[in-house]
Amino acid sequence: MKEFSLAFGSKVWEFKMRKEQIVCEFSPNLKIPQPNIPELIRKALSQPVGYPELKRAVTPDDRLAIVLVDQFNGFLEILVAVLEHISGAGVAMENVTLVCLACTNSESWVDNLPDAFDEIKIEVHNPDNKKSHAFLTSSEEIGKLYLNRTIIEADQIVVLGKRQYDPYFGISGAEGDLFPALANSEVISACSKEVLGEDINSDLGKKQALKVTWLLGAPYFVQVLEGSNAGVEEIFAGADEANRFAEKKLDEIWKQDTLNTFGLVIALVGGPDEKIGFVQLCRALVCARRVVKKNGVVVLLAQAEFNLSDIKKQLEMKSIGKSEAAFSLVPPHLIKHWVDSASQCKVYVSTFDGKDDIGRLLALPLRSAQELCDLGSNADGVAFIRDAHKSYINIKKR
Repeated sequence: MKEFSLAFGSKVWEFKMRKEQIVCEFSPNLKIPQPNIPELIRKALSQPVGYPELKRAVTPDDRLAIVLVDQFNGFLEILVAVLEHISGAGVAMENVTLVCLACTNSESWVDNLPDAFDEIKIEVHNPDNKKSHAFLTSSEEIGKLYLNRTIIEADQIVVLGKRQYDPYFGISGAEGDLFPALANSEVISACSKEVLGEDINSDLGKKQALKVTWLLGAPYFVQVLEGSNAGVEEIFAGADEANRFAEKKLDEIWKQDTLNTFGLVIALVGGPDEKIGFVQLCRALVCARRVVKKNGVVVLLAQAEFNLSDIKKQLEMKSIGKSEAAFSLVPPHLIKHWVDSASQCKVYVSTFDGKDDIGRLLALPLRSAQELCDLGSNADGVAFIRDAHKSYINIKKR
């Protein structure tokens, strides 16, 4: 028998398989030890890619909008470093607005901002509030596009977010943090309906996001590439050229190739210091679904925390075409792919012990390492994906 140690959250499960079974293990290409976050953000801001230092690109009278649509590893530490960099250019903090979505949960970090930034404005984007939008453009693809007014009227836009694989954007973040996230409800609903395609990693949203971003001038992007557990692997700053650098580096770290599909795919989600919610479970399932055989089994090993009732409501309506999707904790396209995946393969989740609860997620409970070994005993090939919520497995043609 072969033995494997599967670490997720604070747990370690031992997994045994017959020696003749086909096994493939996917692990990211990470630096050891992991880089220091303060050093990474200092280097990124002082050496931006294809762009002058941000403090040289702004003047003291400029109005700045800093876009925050997600939280990520090192979120507050990196945000404070960006604010200190801007303050060093003499920009008055009352001229700075942090524009975020409801799902960034500003209540959890605003109180921890240093006193020097007390005068910063905090704005939660509301796609249903017409007064908070301004007209940007009109096109055959989008129709009339109204975007967040603070963003349009700003002298300089700074987008602070992470780059990650996504079935709607291909790679999300950067331009995708501006559009459709900060559009009006009609546009968000139209974009939500576009997720009905079968390709689970298309760049459907990226092309539109690039066009909208071009109309906004030259936003400055600070892009975080997460490492394992709660670490950060790379940070890039700059404009369009920096975005391409970040995408290339993301592939170098988190993209892997295979020629095979597998009867059982075991997706490990998160380390002991990493906060895992339903979004991360969705991303892990999207990754695993690519390499599982038809009618195969996907196991999500995670210690996740989320409000089951809220997720159940989204699963029932799939959030397609709903303007309130902008306020939900789970993007509608991820909900769609969770539902689709659960209908095409068996999904087991280790998070919950009760059958009633896990059944509401269209999945089955997994309570022990022995149950996992039983699933693997007759599987037609087994794959392990470390940090599946951050990974992308590409199936190469023979």
